[in-house]
Amino acid sequence: MRTKAITISAIISLSLSANANDDIMPYVVGGVDSKALELPWQVYIEIDKNGSRYACGGTLITDTWVVTAAHCLNDSKSSFTAVDSSQVTVYSGGIDRSNSGNQSPNTLVNLIVHPSYSRVTNTDDIALLQLSAPVASPAQAIKLMDNGLQIDADIEFKAGIGNNLLLSGWGRTSTDGNQSTDILQKSAVTGISDDSCAITWRWTGREANYICANAFNRGSCNGDSGGPLIWQDKSATSDRDLGYRLAGVVSFGHVDQCAKNDTPDVYTEVSTYRKWLVDTIDLSGRYQAPDPLFTQDIFDVSNYPKEEKDGGSLGYSLLLLLTGLLLYRRS
Repeated sequence: MRTKAITISAIISLSLSANANDDIMPYVVGGVDSKALELPWQVYIEIDKNGSRYACGGTLITDTWVVTAAHCLNDSKSSFTAVDSSQVTVYSGGIDRSNSGNQSPNTLVNLIVHPSYSRVTNTDDIALLQLSAPVASPAQAIKLMDNGLQIDADIEFKAGIGNNLLLSGWGRTSTDGNQSTDILQKSAVTGISDDSCAITWRWTGREANYICANAFNRGSCNGDSGGPLIWQDKSATSDRDLGYRLAGVVSFGHVDQCAKNDTPDVYTEVSTYRKWLVDTIDLSGRYQAPDPLFTQDIFDVSNYPKEEKDGGSLGYSLLLLLTGLLLYRRS
């Protein structure tokens, strides 16, 4: 269920304080079915809250640590209270979330929400889950985006290079949030410059906290929260990991419609929080960047529905002038 619609002037007091206790159901709008072993870092997170099950996405960054969104782990409607680690199960290694799928269940030994996470501003919307044992094959972790590569990505965003980010999840598959599928969806989306996104969402001074992205009739929806946004380092395409990096974590978007063409979706910027992620993991041992072997071109968009000539990212300069925007978490 989406959070209550509000005007932009009330964002700070209401919208961002809504939480993941709304009816979180697991699905990516305008995407295509992912292939087996194509996105081995993606996990499906199931949270038991008073007998009701809620779902989010997550990303393996080591064989025992998962990154997700902080708001996914809220167990209170009035203020933020993190769920207990015993309430969370992480499923890995498969693309079918149904009972007939081959995902492996993983329990937690620790759950850590960023200490500065704010439901009011929705900043620092990131958290870590520590698994009780290493994930089973074929699941594999992915490397974190760093500040140096983020500069390269920001150059692409400003230049308007299309389909340079890859979103995936089991979130809802229609713009109205009524359709779904059990198969992991993926969609290429286009990074939006910090300045353009700040104008659209009417924020300033928080650009480093977020990556914004959009595409014609494609984007995140309810159930995609916490899932990965992947960028490829073009100078490392011949490496074992093909240069894939975790760049963002699904955070929020427009309240009225998923994949709204005039409003970019918002993702927590991983490079900004890389130090916190590594330092937190080091407290329980030592962070060691994974050395995965990836073999598939995740940015293959040959099966996507064709865009209309007048669609896509055309007209962003006009769209940025829109007012009265609303937001909701991709819960």
